[in-house]
Amino acid sequence: MKILTISNLYPPNIVGGYEVLCFEVMRGLAEKGHEINVLTSDYGGKQAIYPNQQVQRLLTLLATEGNIYKPLNISAIERNNINQKNLQTLSRTLDEINPDLIFIWNLHFFDVSLLDALSLVKKKQVYLLSDNWLINFYNSDFVANYFSREVYVKRDRWHACWHRFKSRLFNGQKKRSMLGYAIFASRFMQNLYSRAGFEFANSKIIYHGISSGVEESLPFAKRETFIANDELRLLFAGRVVDIKGVHTAIEAMPHIINALPNLKISLSIVGDMRDQQYVANLKKIIAELGVEERVCFIPPVEESKLFGLFQDYDIYLFPSLYEPFSLTLIHALRAGIPTIASDVGGNPEIVFHEQTGLLFRPADARHLAAQVVKFVHNKNLRVTVSSGARDHANQFTFNRMINQIEDYLLYSLESNQ
Repeated sequence: MKILTISNLYPPNIVGGYEVLCFEVMRGLAEKGHEINVLTSDYGGKQAIYPNQQVQRLLTLLATEGNIYKPLNISAIERNNINQKNLQTLSRTLDEINPDLIFIWNLHFFDVSLLDALSLVKKKQVYLLSDNWLINFYNSDFVANYFSREVYVKRDRWHACWHRFKSRLFNGQKKRSMLGYAIFASRFMQNLYSRAGFEFANSKIIYHGISSGVEESLPFAKRETFIANDELRLLFAGRVVDIKGVHTAIEAMPHIINALPNLKISLSIVGDMRDQQYVANLKKIIAELGVEERVCFIPPVEESKLFGLFQDYDIYLFPSLYEPFSLTLIHALRAGIPTIASDVGGNPEIVFHEQTGLLFRPADARHLAAQVVKFVHNKNLRVTVSSGARDHANQFTFNRMINQIEDYLLYSLESNQ
């Protein structure tokens, strides 16, 4: 296949795991003999040449250089000029490459006109939908209601079910048919797009996968005991942004400390901290709770070092408020660290309660603390969960993922739909 992949960001310019995943998939498809062309933005300014990939960094993001989380402050004329330039670049690239298939990844920070132009192209198109970016373009009201009613609220399960029912009732009646095919990162994402009124010619769930790495030569930590005597080392690893729920982990700290007076409790927060406003809010919460000596911030580590990081801690906290399907969570389970994840999004599709980890109610610091205490008091549960997590996570391999993606791309080309 001659594939043209379109993405807002591409390594070495990255913000999170999504860009890395895009690169890994393109490398995997190239190794299988497919011709890979990537059209992406010049955001970040870094350049790299990758074997068997033609990467063109010709598009311009509607994003503030140096801080992608900061709103872009430009005039309407400047914005229109950027959009027109992007449309011209897309048209020229399609003419030059003439691909068999267009593989559309996250186009957040582009204008909807780019998507509208793609919808008119007479080529088979496959979307990889690992978050809600496409809904944002065409049904932003749904996204706003979903996040206000189901994500950024503390509520009981009855109210959560009621809001989901109302969303299906009112949002599901108006469908937006898409000409393309879709790969979803989880059942959760597939259901979310359906609730938002999207229909595709065909769709398939393909879970993310990770490659084997240095973990094969490193020992697993023994989970019968803690890493250090009389200490409990808690870890969060991921982007330090509001949607990841880091504040919930911090808010749980006083409850954990009070419940476990004989242990020295610490929480390490490891990750990208470019969202400076959120980091400042976290530090304010830490000061208000009086846990300054218990919480520390650590810069992000490379993916190849995640396994070693997880062996240095006793429990991994994954308190996301919204999570389509996390690569970092797969790494954690594969590393065998006892994991506590929020019961949202794609998390329950890999974390099975008391089998591969523990689940807690999202945004509920007391419930998170209770699950930590449960792990501390039950070494057999820690051992069982650690073993179960390792076995289960081994199914989420890169080779399995890339083979399924290749099969689906070929299917979309051959299909008459």
